[in-house]
Amino acid sequence: MIKDKLSAAFFILLAGFLFAGCEGREDIKKVDLDKIEKKEDVSKEPLKIKIGLIPEQDIRKMAARYEPLAEYLSKKLNMKVVLVYLDNYGEVCDKFIYNQLDAAFFGSFSYALTHVKAGIEPIARPDYQGVSTYRGLIVVREDSNIKNVSDMKGKRLALVHQATYAGYLYPLYYFKERGINNLEAYFSKIEFAGSHDESIFAVLRGEADIATPKDLVYQRVIKENPDLEKKLAVLSASEPVPSNALCVSKKLDPILKNKLKDALLNLNNDPEAKPVLESLGGAIRFVETRDEDYRHLYDIINALEIDLNAYPYYERPDMGFDRIEDAKEPK
Repeated sequence: MIKDKLSAAFFILLAGFLFAGCEGREDIKKVDLDKIEKKEDVSKEPLKIKIGLIPEQDIRKMAARYEPLAEYLSKKLNMKVVLVYLDNYGEVCDKFIYNQLDAAFFGSFSYALTHVKAGIEPIARPDYQGVSTYRGLIVVREDSNIKNVSDMKGKRLALVHQATYAGYLYPLYYFKERGINNLEAYFSKIEFAGSHDESIFAVLRGEADIATPKDLVYQRVIKENPDLEKKLAVLSASEPVPSNALCVSKKLDPILKNKLKDALLNLNNDPEAKPVLESLGGAIRFVETRDEDYRHLYDIINALEIDLNAYPYYERPDMGFDRIEDAKEPK
């Protein structure tokens, strides 16, 4: 009994001290148990725009060309511009289908495919001293005995990728116009190089006899390696098509799309952007680009009876071509 009374007295005394302490604290927060308190999302991701780059050249060269532009646009748009380096030409189409990119620089055929499949829109492309288009080339070694299509029979052909105009579509059209519809029967070996410069290097290394690069990449390779010009011969060039246009997702905010377009079209008016244009291979400006600029490309697609909606842009199992892998540039 005495023990119980002492315990009760102790708890009464302790409660008194606690109550007195609370009364002397005016900063004690009163909590409304019926109210759910909202917390700020401190992990919210900063605004950014993702721009894809197709594997036109070695990734280090691509980075040197486009990183300055990404930094410039980040400042102009007041948001982070992230460059996404893609492994192959077909990947860019899927990235837009599944809303994983906001924009990308496209070759003409990969643009046409993705325009049909994902509804992308071209906005601007670089202009190089009045040239904003490119051509597909048929290239051989100068010291080869290949001077025309007849000489190519039984030789090795280096294409680029199934989703390129210069590196696939134009060669198909070129040979079809000359009565060659079955490439596998005509050539002893056909390979996909994966990039335009790699198709050139495959010929220089003696791994292929005919290359099919775009002329802008061919010119850059020659500029970087002047001695190679004497080793190569261009047998044919296609009609021009728009070069490397920046295209945006149909889901990109229209205000942001217009800001991006204005920033590109006014690069030549901003002294701060001069190094950016120089890094892009000496471009002098960007010019506005629309779907109707691809008219010649669509003519070729129709001539080849290609259904863009059903086109297998990743692999063509019906063709069985090999792929050039893990190769290095010739010294």
